[in-house]
Amino acid sequence: MSIRLKLSLVLISLFVISIGNTVFTFVLENFGEEKLRWVNHTHQVINETEQLLSTMTDAETGQRGYLLTGDLSYLEPYYTGLIAAENHFKVLFKLTSDNPVQQKRLTKVKEFIQKKFEELNHTIEVMQKTEKKDNSEALRIVKQNTGKQYMDAIRRHLIAFKNEERVLLEARKGDYRENKAYIITVVGFELMFFIIMGAFTILFVRRNLFVPMEMLLKNTSKMEKGEKQNISDLLPNDEMGYLLSRFYQMSEIVYDKTKLLTFSANHDELTGLKNRAKMREEIYDSIVGVNKTGAKMAVFFIDLNKFKQLNDTLGHDAGDAVLKETAKRLEESVRSDDLVFRQGGDEFLIVLKNINEVSDAKNIVINIIKRFEPPVMFQGKSIEISLSIGIAISPDDTADSEEIIKFSDVAMYVAKNDKETDYKFFNRSMLKRISDT
Repeated sequence: MSIRLKLSLVLISLFVISIGNTVFTFVLENFGEEKLRWVNHTHQVINETEQLLSTMTDAETGQRGYLLTGDLSYLEPYYTGLIAAENHFKVLFKLTSDNPVQQKRLTKVKEFIQKKFEELNHTIEVMQKTEKKDNSEALRIVKQNTGKQYMDAIRRHLIAFKNEERVLLEARKGDYRENKAYIITVVGFELMFFIIMGAFTILFVRRNLFVPMEMLLKNTSKMEKGEKQNISDLLPNDEMGYLLSRFYQMSEIVYDKTKLLTFSANHDELTGLKNRAKMREEIYDSIVGVNKTGAKMAVFFIDLNKFKQLNDTLGHDAGDAVLKETAKRLEESVRSDDLVFRQGGDEFLIVLKNINEVSDAKNIVINIIKRFEPPVMFQGKSIEISLSIGIAISPDDTADSEEIIKFSDVAMYVAKNDKETDYKFFNRSMLKRISDT
């Protein structure tokens, strides 16, 4: 077999394998993006489920407030909750259209929601029809606990619904991580393969073509001039170097895209903050850390006041600008090792990993509030930002990662209803106050 044929076969084989691996890597990348979309889809289903339950609670809270006080202003969250619950249910039903089991659960939930709203509406109508808005008959209906049974059934079915989605989420995360591992493995094999093939090709070409040709040319020239022959100078193989450099560039592109996919799965697209994906895991790790050192950690649950009104009046572009500025100011207000998450919507969460005293958390929350004193400027308009902040401390309040989020949320809710302060530290009496409402 001639040298030219051998060289052609080597180069053709190298080129075909390179293209095949590039196409295969590209297919894997697209497959990974599809899996990431399903991970985000499942996160959205879980979030919509929580929002549905929250709006049901808001509606019930508005009804109880009206029955107890006769104040018509309590009917606003009631009617808002009715509309929001219907919207969240429609979104959930659409998102799970590919899952018959979950659709069946939602159908059951819909039946109890309708019964619950009928009970709420009936008590309000009973009170409105009585003279002087006498609430005794309406409260008698409430005390029959029919509405509570409906809410318990709704929660029970939604918990089963969320548990199924969490199982799907973990499975889809596993698929995404597995695909990412495949890409890294393929890139590793590609790198090893092309290094070996490149070295083999370079040696083959240099030994069989370039070295003999260069030696012949140089020796011929020197012989013509009568000079002493020198066979130490060899020509570099620039073409092979170019092919290898192109391969390395391709590997770097694959790595960068993989890194970007990983970042996107764990960070909020709008603000760049960490999202809910690993929030509970990191809170758990922080609690374990302070338990070992004897220090404390704190969770701040932060909600923007009147954010919906801002979106409705100035538009979503203004709302997005406020959310990005909020994320920026929160990151500037905490220490370098603290964590800032976007919980979703206009809710944020801060984890103070290591504090000595509760007063340290108080100093930081005061610093946060001061940071938000200057308004945000958007298209020449000055937008005031105010926060409601709930704070829970571990291990003082709880050593459970789920509970500390819940307790900080409860404290935030109390702070939002207290016009004299922007923040509240959690205490156990708040749980009774929330349940009484």
